[in-house]
Amino acid sequence: MNHPFSLVPPELIARTDGIAHGRFREFTCRSAFQPIVSPALMRMVGMEALLRIDRDGAPADTGIFFDGLAGNDAVDACRLARALHILNLPLTERENEWLFVNVHPESIRQRRVSAATMVTELASYGLAPQRLVLEIVESAPLADDELADFVAEYRDAGFRIAIDDFGAGASNYDRVLNVHPDIIKLDRTLIANAAASTRARRLFPHMVALLREAGSLVLVEGIETEEQAHIAVDADAELLQGWYFGRPATQLSDTEELQGRIGKLMGRPGATRLRNDSERFRGRFLDAWSAFRNGTPLDVIAQGILEPQVTRLYAIDNAGYQIGDTAFTRHALRGVSHPLSDSTGACWARRHYFRHAMEQPGRIQLTRPYLSLTEQRLCATFSCATSHPQYGQCVVCMDVLVDG
Repeated sequence: MNHPFSLVPPELIARTDGIAHGRFREFTCRSAFQPIVSPALMRMVGMEALLRIDRDGAPADTGIFFDGLAGNDAVDACRLARALHILNLPLTERENEWLFVNVHPESIRQRRVSAATMVTELASYGLAPQRLVLEIVESAPLADDELADFVAEYRDAGFRIAIDDFGAGASNYDRVLNVHPDIIKLDRTLIANAAASTRARRLFPHMVALLREAGSLVLVEGIETEEQAHIAVDADAELLQGWYFGRPATQLSDTEELQGRIGKLMGRPGATRLRNDSERFRGRFLDAWSAFRNGTPLDVIAQGILEPQVTRLYAIDNAGYQIGDTAFTRHALRGVSHPLSDSTGACWARRHYFRHAMEQPGRIQLTRPYLSLTEQRLCATFSCATSHPQYGQCVVCMDVLVDG
């Protein structure tokens, strides 16, 4: 079979029933593709090309296969895999979806094929370089200059660059800043941890937001359940991938089932910031706010609050300084002495719960969960501005503990 891929001898590639497969030593290599979806666009926008390995007719582990290769062997295997993926690229309705292909670190180090050569090879199949997303493992053992030169050459030629497996082990934020990838693929352990741990779930949106602010699209890998898909969507990740949306296959399509799953996710409102009884706490805060504006002292109001998750009430003047002492409920920590426990005279002017309340008087605000400075426990804060007969314009705040 004729093919235009340099460094891949023709005798290593054959076709069976119209599907290309390759031969590398005693291994048979095949292609599989997994859909990558955009929840906002509600459709498949790309696919990752995955290599499947057989040895003597039995499936072999692809990771172990590549781990056992070095130098020229690694480059040759990587090149063969890429050729197979191009030859087997599924036909789709739009025919403009991204194709994500892995690049072995040794291929980057040796650079035996130039970006210009790859552009020419792709053109013979009617593919523009913009359709290919080159995945570089985040932990790849490459010098900064090796990686920078590779990225510059291929990006200038029109290819997209992705950092793969971000978050596995000790992630290198410097590499993200230096490479400035178009897409960052979060390691599958991150979404699994977010589904299993309340604390990890709270941190997950912040990681996504940080990477987006660095200028990259965020792709969440390893989504296997509806719960994990909801977490990723609630975190505003742009791209999603995993068994929940489709297992690797030789052919892909935007099926009604796939579109239905995405539509179901987008039709669901975001998760509430407090896991339990947020409306009840809102009502309790409104009662406290009303009593305070009518002249009832905060410490009297606090003693009447029976919910064990509510720990404190306090007021802030219009300049951002706390008015008097904090009013503790019966359930607050007592007898705990540390340098941060006394908030008398504290300035909360830069806190979002103060600024937002001042900007929208009479409207109740609710923060995301955060670590309380004074109590060293996770909480969320209700706040609302009011006019007090003694203190004038001020903000009333109520802290509610968050499980985690």
